[in-house]
Amino acid sequence: MNRIRILLVDDHPVVREGLRTFFSKCADLDVAGEAANGLAMLEQVAALRPDVVLLDVRMPGMSGIEAARQLRREHPDVKVIIFTTYDDEEYLFNALSLGAHAYLLKSVSHDLLASAIRSVHAGERLLSPPLVGKVLNRFEELSQTKAQQDSGLTKEEVHILRAMEGGASNKEIADQLYWSEITVKRKLQDIFEKLGVDNRVTAVAEAIRRGLI
Repeated sequence: MNRIRILLVDDHPVVREGLRTFFSKCADLDVAGEAANGLAMLEQVAALRPDVVLLDVRMPGMSGIEAARQLRREHPDVKVIIFTTYDDEEYLFNALSLGAHAYLLKSVSHDLLASAIRSVHAGERLLSPPLVGKVLNRFEELSQTKAQQDSGLTKEEVHILRAMEGGASNKEIADQLYWSEITVKRKLQDIFEKLGVDNRVTAVAEAIRRGLI
């Protein structure tokens, strides 16, 4: 059996010790080394060539995110698992954008962590379940932004479509946007033209179909 070689990177010795103790009981997992900060991690990766790096986010000196960025640039074959207590969206999306293979919270059980390491080593990408919703929400936002750009609609026009979907009248929309009803009617004609429709009902239906609202 080829054992998966892991580098533990965390500034807390007790965390590293606990992980090392657990992994020693796994026949297919081997702790190749440890590091307490990002700079030491880069040196250890160059010397030890691990398969997987288990990397904390917040450490003294170089952050885990910056360390992962350099690691992906210098050793693209090494799999990176962010292993942290922080579910902050900035950390999460920065890690994913630079190519981290998994983002796991330290609340995950040791057994699930071991399973995740095996999956990442096999080529899968993973998230802790509590983080999936954040990623899906961001994907939805990006999808709606792209749909809006493709349609040529302005943010105000998308707001009008959402209001119409909720059953708002022209007067209610005018009150929301501090416009006159005449302005709202003019905007509706612009919306109809951009969506290729001729009434409110089909405008809302087309906006839903395109993922605008």
